[in-house]
Parts: sequence; structure tokens; C-alpha cells
Amino acid sequence: MSEPIPIYQGQDFYVPHFEVKLQGRPLKQDVVRDVMQVTYKDNVKSIDSFDITINNWDAEKLTFKYSDTELFDPDPHKRLELWMGYYGKDRLRLMLTGEITALRPTFPASGPPTLAISGQNLLHRLRGKQESHAYENRTDSEIARQIGSRLSMRVRTDPAAAATEERYKYLSQRNEYDLVFLMKRARRIGYDLFIEENGENGRAEDSTLCSLPSVNLRRKIYQLTYGLSLIQFQPNLSTANQVGKVRYQGWDPENKKKIEYTAQRSDIATQGVGTQGGQSSIEQSFRDREEVITTQPVLSEQEAKTLATETLERIAKEMVTGTGSTVGLPDLRAGSVIHIDGLGTRFSGRYFVTGTTHTIGDSGYTTQFECRLEELKRG
Repeated sequence: MSEPIPIYQGQDFYVPHFEVKLQGRPLKQDVVRDVMQVTYKDNVKSIDSFDITINNWDAEKLTFKYSDTELFDPDPHKRLELWMGYYGKDRLRLMLTGEITALRPTFPASGPPTLAISGQNLLHRLRGKQESHAYENRTDSEIARQIGSRLSMRVRTDPAAAATEERYKYLSQRNEYDLVFLMKRARRIGYDLFIEENGENGRAEDSTLCSLPSVNLRRKIYQLTYGLSLIQFQPNLSTANQVGKVRYQGWDPENKKKIEYTAQRSDIATQGVGTQGGQSSIEQSFRDREEVITTQPVLSEQEAKTLATETLERIAKEMVTGTGSTVGLPDLRAGSVIHIDGLGTRFSGRYFVTGTTHTIGDSGYTTQFECRLEELKRG
């Protein structure tokens, strides 16, 4: 496992910088000077997006600069790249390659008019057409690769995890977007789905669709310390939606018998979640609660076990969540792991990042993040 990186070690964060390219060409400098703020957002459950706020008023000509031009018009053939980081060689990172999908001009009572330019990662193209497909004798990782092939997109899976996946006799995608179907399958088996951009050349065709178990996702690991590199952090420990077990009840129409399985909290304690690092005393408050699944059909007892276990695991992962902010770190993305300390014994530990918001504006470059606790700090 990689060692966490103290973010101030050999690094400076004095001159934030960004670059916006349209069709592979950087914006002209006079346009760049009008940019007031750039924001990039990602999340393991939604499509990456961007927002660019730009001054829309020409004080000399007393006219609008961009809202009446075609420069930022939504166009499926107009590809936009957003790079963020700091001045210096190799210090910019490609945040996303996407498309402009919305324009929102503002004409305020005071102050200059502005134009907000919004867009999404190319992953949103997976919602372009609702389709129906049948998958026979396939695992979830094989289905993800099959869909990736149909979409001419590379897919990264975890070979070790894929080897333990159940092989389904038959699964159907019924009039659904590929993206929605993949996200539902990923959530059902405890995986996370996200796009990994290739930061070396920025070509959209080099993007990779990742379908991986959340506890195994590995990107650059940062160590954030409260009072130093961690600007602020607000954890939330909630037992309101926690349960001690998840029970599946169904019916096998082919063999004319019940399908039942009950997943206990102890079934997932060895996977780094569930007890949340040993907070067993808190678990006493909900150990008798039970969630029963009866509406999702399964085809085998193994699938019932997978569904019940992964549902319990997903619920357990949400017991301790948090939001925080740090200095701008372009490599800190959804799917990253961070080690947070300086919060005492209950909330210091390893967190899985579920979403980030990167902003460069008048106040500099900051990264806000959402996360969930995966393991408490040892020792």
C-alpha cells in the first residue's frame, strides 16, 4: 500500500493557474483575462462537471462580450478541456475533457453582467440512448467491459475482485441508459464507477471507464493534518439509517423454492468497514434493526448473498461521513484515499473521497471534498 504524502513536502502553492482549451486550442489571452472563476466537480455517483464564470461586459463599447457570440455555444462537436494546478513545468493537471451543455447569463442590478458556462464530462454521452440488452453467463466486470466495447471506451476492472464475482446466467438491461445500468450494477455489488482522464495528452478517446470496489481504489494518497494542511473538516457520525443485518427474501420460480439469506454486521467487519475501526459500542444502538429486501429479483442463493452483503456494506460505509477543504490539489479526486489526523481517536483515520470541488478564483485555489470513513487511525 502506498504511503500517504504530506502535501507541503517539497511543494509550493503560491501561483494557482488554469487553462481552458476549445478544440485543443487555448483560449486567447484577452478571453482568459475575463475569466473570474473556474470550478470542477466530480463524484463517484454522478458525472464530472465544470463551471466557468466570465465577465460579459465591454465597458468601452458598452456591449455584451460573449452572450451574443458563438464562442461558448453548446455543441456536441466542440470539445472543451479544463486544466488546473499551479504555474511551473508539469504542474497543470487535466481535470476533464467535456462538452458545454449550458449558458447562464446574469444581468444584475449592480455590477457587471457575467456569463456562467457549464458542461459535463464526455461520460454523459453514455446517456445518449436508452437500450435493451441481454447478458448471459457474464460477471459484472465482464458486462462493464462489454458495454465499454460497445461504446468504444477502455474499461479498467480489478482482476482479483473480478475473479470472485458471481457469474450470472442471465441479466437484462431494459430500456435503460448504459450509464444508469452500469451505476445500478456497481452500487448493487459495492463498486464505484468513474472516469479516469489521461493527463498526458488529454485525448478523450484515452479516457478510461473504471469499475472497481471502493475499498480497493488507489490514486495518490494524501495525508491531511488539522491545523496544517487541512483547512477545515466536519465529520458526521449518524446511526439513523444503520442496521445490524440485511435479510433477503425471494422466490426461485424455476426450482419452486424460497431464496433467503441474512447478512450480519460481522460478515463485513474484516473488510475495513462495518465496525468503522472498532466503534462497537455505538453499534449496540442499532444491532437489532433489520432491513428486508423483497422487491429485487435474484436468480440464485449466491446472488441473494451478494445483494444482502453488499447492501449492508453500503449502509455501513455511510455511518461516518465528512466534508472538508484543503489547499488546491488537482490530483485529489473522487475515488482517492486520504489519511486525516489531528481529529482525535474517533475521527482520525483513512477516508475514501466520494466527491470533490476544485475552485480557482479571487481567493486562490481550494479543494473541497466529501468523504466517508473506511478505517480509524491505528496506534
